[in-house]
Amino acid sequence: MWPYGPTSAGAMGSESGDCRYVKGMQIMKALVVNCSARSTSGERLYNLGAQKLKDWLWCQGYCVTYVDGDPGMWELDADLVALSVIFSWHAPLAREIALRMKNRAEVWCGGPGMFALASWWRKETCLETVRGLDDRFDKQRGRYDMTFASRGCPVNCSFCIVPRLEGTHFTFDPDFIPAPKLCDNNLSALPADYQDHIIERYRAYHQPLVDANSGFEPRYFTEETYQRWKPLLDETRAYWRFALDETRELEDVRCMMTILKEVSPSRKRVYCLVGNEPIQACYERAMKIIEWGGEPFCQFLLPLNWLGDAKKVKSRYDWTSYQQGRDFCRYFNRYGWRSYPIWHYQNRKNEPPPFAFLCPKTWQG
Repeated sequence: MWPYGPTSAGAMGSESGDCRYVKGMQIMKALVVNCSARSTSGERLYNLGAQKLKDWLWCQGYCVTYVDGDPGMWELDADLVALSVIFSWHAPLAREIALRMKNRAEVWCGGPGMFALASWWRKETCLETVRGLDDRFDKQRGRYDMTFASRGCPVNCSFCIVPRLEGTHFTFDPDFIPAPKLCDNNLSALPADYQDHIIERYRAYHQPLVDANSGFEPRYFTEETYQRWKPLLDETRAYWRFALDETRELEDVRCMMTILKEVSPSRKRVYCLVGNEPIQACYERAMKIIEWGGEPFCQFLLPLNWLGDAKKVKSRYDWTSYQQGRDFCRYFNRYGWRSYPIWHYQNRKNEPPPFAFLCPKTWQG
């Protein structure tokens, strides 16, 4: 934890904690907190919004300290505390910090994880959230690990936060600075000339594309899309990321898989939403991904305002619990499907296999 200078300048402030001064007067101090520093599995998470906010505040004249996770009792003399939340289940940490600091400093809180929690936040903290993209620093320039060349997505999936957060019409940032991870929400639906512009900009900056993170939408994916992006993704052996979230998308995904037939299965990372349809339908979707030459990455459907309490996840169809959804995802995401059928999966010895009913002899007769 230390004061930072702007990332774009490649500079950091003094590790001793010295602040910036102008004409002998101390500059206001800001504390930027990445409340989503770790995933549920313990993986470290990069927070692009918090990084941009840190740099923007520095450019506004603040002395800025950036922290991943709870700062504890450090930086109690901050004039401004800015809390960034990627996932809603990290909001309780933001609440804890806000209640600790709100009588000492001005408190801002925002990020995609807070979008559906405005009422809860107001009730818990008596403060307001920043909803949606923050135009003050969304296009802050710098050399970051992630970047956006466009925002929005025209598909408008009911379970996705993107249409609510960024809109159903694309907005473009042609002057974006390329980064290893490109986070645009729907690359294949972008106008062809803008896709070309993105690729040309990566070439001009000599920036390898390590991950097209949110990937391609199968219904818009064509042979031309494949040929356009193939050279850039092949250079780093990046994943082709796309999704099969609903049964009605099967034909679109099959067509995309056909176009990608020469790509190895390990590079076709297919997100598979589960919990939004009956278990049998979710299982068949995941198995189709494997049959067509891809690898499923399953994600259990959670409400946009979920605060992390497994007991408060409302199950749909024949799903019985959040734990059952986690078990389903664990089987596919840890490649159990390579070794044994799902009806043999048993994560806890004192409980029966949670998917024994999927055995063909069971559901056929």
